[in-house]
Amino acid sequence: MISNVVNYILKGMEIYFSVDNNKEIFKLPYVPPDIEFGSPLDYETFETTSGKILTLIGEDGLKTLTIESFFPAKFYGWLGNMTLAPLCIDFFERNRKKKLRIVVVSLSIRENMECIITDFKYKKNQNGNIKYTLSIQEYVDPNKIGGVSA
Repeated sequence: MISNVVNYILKGMEIYFSVDNNKEIFKLPYVPPDIEFGSPLDYETFETTSGKILTLIGEDGLKTLTIESFFPAKFYGWLGNMTLAPLCIDFFERNRKKKLRIVVVSLSIRENMECIITDFKYKKNQNGNIKYTLSIQEYVDPNKIGGVSA
């Protein structure tokens, strides 16, 4: 437990989600130090007529982020100001089919992108906290491809 508190203070990562152009903003109550960012690269591999294998490098793929953490069932002093589990679950369930904006802020990582929720799983632990896995994927507005609004 103490190591979790120390990691949280040292990492200091905060993650915010917003909906409908900041009409609603939600801060994750606890961000673990080991969240997983993905930044795939599109590519294609093929065989030439002479039997050689070639790889063509494409564009950057859509960024992904997976968070495995918990929503607190009660107030924990070391978390400071926070949202309790029922409201956390409600936020993600209500906004599951919307595009969101995620902002990740820490000493080493800065991310600000539109995204969608691709998966949201949760279950109640013995202590009443809600353990969850949240997977998101970058959202690219088809009307803004190439940096030009349609």
